[in-house]
Amino acid sequence: MIKAKRQYLQVALSVITFVLVIGSLSMVWPTIFAIFFGAILLFQSCCLEELIAMLSWAAIGHMPNATSLL
Repeated sequence: MIKAKRQYLQVALSVITFVLVIGSLSMVWPTIFAIFFGAILLFQSCCLEELIAMLSWAAIGHMPNATSLL
């Protein structure tokens, strides 16, 4: 009887520990992914800054001027 209660307690503690570990990881992993992908996007934006500026100015150059429509 005592062994059954201790085994039940051990299984219950194992389940609680497992749930706490999975819960902690579910909160930590999204943060790690967000930091990693944010760093990648930051590095890409630093390298592509000149290209984006040239493309945006080229697009603005093809737009009709509001004063020429008057």
